[in-house]
Amino acid sequence: EACTECGLTISLKKTNIMGQDVSTTPSVAIGNHTLEVVDSFTYLGSTITSNLSLDAELNARIGKAATVMARLTKRVWDNTMLTLNTKMKVYQACVLSTLLYGSEAWTLYSRQEKRINAFHMRCLRRLLDISWRDRITNASVLLQAGMPSMFVILA
Repeated sequence: EACTECGLTISLKKTNIMGQDVSTTPSVAIGNHTLEVVDSFTYLGSTITSNLSLDAELNARIGKAATVMARLTKRVWDNTMLTLNTKMKVYQACVLSTLLYGSEAWTLYSRQEKRINAFHMRCLRRLLDISWRDRITNASVLLQAGMPSMFVILA
């Protein structure tokens, strides 16, 4: 009613509702239309869930960052004309920015931090052409790459 008075129209097809950390499912009706209840939705590029978990968001962020890594394989990572410094700058600008989008608002559990750090280390090992069979420690990989661990970046 308040929206109608101000000349605003609510799109009933696009509008959903979600309750976070509630015992009963919310129900909202506009006129004779009851809005659909959802468990998650994407808002400004971030996934928000009803159970308050960041796992869905981390899955999406890691997936998007992995896609960026894959797309840059021929042009950047496998390009012998580029220096390691240039590759690291591209990694920071494209992959890390995709991975960490919205991370300022995250409060992570240690297992979630470990997951992000594992992805980060996989990427760096890929860029430095270091196999897990080479038995090189993560600290050595970070030193070679000139990058901090994800634990430091997220702190």
